Amino acid sequence: MNCSSTVQTIQSKINAFYHLTMTDDDSKIKNAIHEVLNLWPEILTAANEATDDELFTLNVNRAVLTQVFTIVLSKEFFNKDHLLVREIFFGCFNLLVDHLYIFKNTDLTPITIFIDSNVRLIMKMITSITSLVNFTNEDFSKIKDYQLLIAMREHIDQDNEQDNLTDGIISFIWNLSDRTILIPLLINTGYPESVVQWIKIRERKFRNDKLDAPIHILHNLSRHDDGIKALNSHGALGVIEEMKIEPKIYDDPDDITIHIAMIRVLLTDIYQIRFDSIKYSNKIINMIIKLSIDSVKNDRSRYNGSHVSEPLTVIVKLFHNDEILHSTFTNNETKTTIESLIELLPSYLIKFYPRIDIDDDILENYTCAVILNLLWLVSNHKKYRQIVGNNQALMDIIKQAASDELNFVDKFMPRTMKSIKQSANEILKNINS
Repeated sequence: MNCSSTVQTIQSKINAFYHLTMTDDDSKIKNAIHEVLNLWPEILTAANEATDDELFTLNVNRAVLTQVFTIVLSKEFFNKDHLLVREIFFGCFNLLVDHLYIFKNTDLTPITIFIDSNVRLIMKMITSITSLVNFTNEDFSKIKDYQLLIAMREHIDQDNEQDNLTDGIISFIWNLSDRTILIPLLINTGYPESVVQWIKIRERKFRNDKLDAPIHILHNLSRHDDGIKALNSHGALGVIEEMKIEPKIYDDPDDITIHIAMIRVLLTDIYQIRFDSIKYSNKIINMIIKLSIDSVKNDRSRYNGSHVSEPLTVIVKLFHNDEILHSTFTNNETKTTIESLIELLPSYLIKFYPRIDIDDDILENYTCAVILNLLWLVSNHKKYRQIVGNNQALMDIIKQAASDELNFVDKFMPRTMKSIKQSANEILKNINS
């Protein structure tokens, strides 16, 4: 079959999707996205032999495929169909693997421009659904998966033009790094060292709307103990310490300053934090607490991209310093916000703890653990125990956690934290003493 007839065949297949709408039956829409994923490799292969006019036709028809993806994302069933989400993500990711060369290519021809634009579109698609994928330890285990991630990193390393691929890659890696289970993958493909370097030259390396992306990626890497070790081996803490950024508004949880402050805490050894209070002002701590409050109030437990577990993890680490803990509960600036936060936390535990062994959601389970660690540190101090002990709903959950046979320990939980069962028992011991 010559190229012209191949393009015509593809055209006829694409025509079947022209009239797909959001009102169509769910099964029809699911079938359409599967057909699209099977068709896209044909389009990219056909481009290799296509004339300029045929490339134009393929490019125009690609919009129909994008429309199918958009319709699927808009449907209520999508967020609940974990298998479909994985199929779409890895179907697209494998397309990127098959066209890895585009991340190393410097020749601009009609074909490479076409492939490049498709690769960027595919990256944009999977970036938008990364947060919904139930990843496992077996994912990205092929050598070519590693090679793709390395090629993406090296493309940014070598790019000094802020090109479109760099813009797409940094967004994808940002979302990928938000999944803690994937941090070892990013470590093994060299991202800690590169991210530290990107931050040093971010004004030259990235477009204005992505200037903060490497900071957020570094933050995500630092949420994993192995990430902390890798980052510190490349001087990440020193780079963060040198960033003299002052918040525009101290009560604005959106400000990048809060992320820099949280990174500093995460990268600092807990024993150093215990003896170093001066670096952590009440204003900064108040911002972190407010971010926790805004996150826990949200239906998805997120605010401005941050999951409630992120600022809570930082607060827990800071509260290993008794001086910081006491100051937070007594300072006029922070007293009200920390008490408001603790009042909100039981609602999270009541919602998610009873389902901890049903949903098996790593993030929800970890959040329950970090909340109980926070309450344990508070209950260590007699003058604050009533804040925990006087909340009957909270105490019921704590008693249940202490007596449950289930002893969940998140493999990604910082080594300095106690398990759910351990922290619950410690809280009860403190309350009853």
